[in-house]
Amino acid sequence: MGSSVRPKQATKDHNMKKEQEISTLDGSVDRHGHPAIRTRTGTWVAGVLLLVNQGLATLAFFGVGVNLVVFLTRVIGQDNAEAANNVSKWTGTVYIFSLLGAFLSDSYWGRYKTCAIFQSIFVIGLVSLSITTYTFLVKPRGCGGEETPCGSHSGYRMGLFYFSIYLIALGNGGYQPNVATFGADQFDEEHPDEGHSKIAFFSYFYLALNLGSLFSNTVLGYFEDKGMWALGFWASAVSATLALILFLCGTPRYRHFTPKGNPLSRFCQVFVAAIRKRNVVMIPNEHHLFEADETKNIGDRDRKILHTEGFR
Repeated sequence: MGSSVRPKQATKDHNMKKEQEISTLDGSVDRHGHPAIRTRTGTWVAGVLLLVNQGLATLAFFGVGVNLVVFLTRVIGQDNAEAANNVSKWTGTVYIFSLLGAFLSDSYWGRYKTCAIFQSIFVIGLVSLSITTYTFLVKPRGCGGEETPCGSHSGYRMGLFYFSIYLIALGNGGYQPNVATFGADQFDEEHPDEGHSKIAFFSYFYLALNLGSLFSNTVLGYFEDKGMWALGFWASAVSATLALILFLCGTPRYRHFTPKGNPLSRFCQVFVAAIRKRNVVMIPNEHHLFEADETKNIGDRDRKILHTEGFR
């Protein structure tokens, strides 16, 4: 009986070792929820798509944001103080929506779904702004330049305008805090080569961000300064659409981390456990501390937190 058990155990250990060799070691999974295969998922194939996506999305966002004060004064007819105040509120809303996007990503939707949904909202907002500007706001034709301000607008047209720019704020705000982390997820930090690539990804990410911002501040800024607002906004909409298409093209290749649900309940569990165990004497040898079964960890694709001596 003992001899029959050993081959089964050996086979099980061999399969487990084989899974560790071909799968990522950081707990990431593919789009079907299976352990991510190293050669088929992630790495720079997915990383480059996300870098180009970031550059195009940044171009689209700053194509609106960088000249919004000028747009409000020349096209909408606001004075400088009122325009600056409205842009400050709009910018603050972007950051508030960033908190929403980060919460939904980490707790419920995951980074991929969150990025896809908010990028779609971003595109809808840009298209809506382009249509509204061309159809209603730049009237008469040729106004909106440095020397030719536009006329007054009805409440309906102003409502469409504000609806559009706040859709843009929602889309960009929910997308931005997740895409950089999602890009880093494509590299296994437990693997020596991919670990270095993960660090390099952030440098390239901010390079892509700055290149997109540079183009929008120069080329698009020039068109908008000359009063070609609809053209500038349509260029931003096309750029955001291309960014979304590229993002979706990488769907089969991406690696994911499973969202863990509402963090408040987990925080409360730790807080209660810490109070209940406040008088427990720490075990001198960390190897005697409780750890989940090794086999269970592989199945759940969970990461372990390393033991430290501080903050007991």
